[in-house]
Amino acid sequence: MRKFTKLLLILSLFFIAQCYKAPFFELTVKIVDQNFNPVQNVSVEIVAADVDSDNLDGIPDSNLTDLDGAKLECTTNGSGECEFSFENKAFITIQACFDSDENDDFMCQEAFVYLKEDENIVRELMLVDIEMNAYNCSYCPL
Repeated sequence: MRKFTKLLLILSLFFIAQCYKAPFFELTVKIVDQNFNPVQNVSVEIVAADVDSDNLDGIPDSNLTDLDGAKLECTTNGSGECEFSFENKAFITIQACFDSDENDDFMCQEAFVYLKEDENIVRELMLVDIEMNAYNCSYCPL
């Protein structure tokens, strides 16, 4: 009976260890124009910003990266989407910049997002002209 109890204990610990599922933190960014059409080739960057101040300067030494260690930058696909994965929950800033060669329009948008455990947060951003943006697209390379 003692051996059976030990075996049962070992099997239950093994079963519990196998059931653990690491949490995920995912973000899908959708970029649209003023007509709600998806916009392709928009540069999207994820940064950790100090939201308590009135600027979007990145927090020094925050160096956000994805699960593979790559910098969190993306160019939107034909559906106007970029996808990101994170190791931990965080409060982040999305910065989107679009420079159209066709008609010399420069548009941008930023948003703040709180990542939640085991949930893919979908955030849709509408691009606006540089004059309409609260920060005058200062975070975009001009």
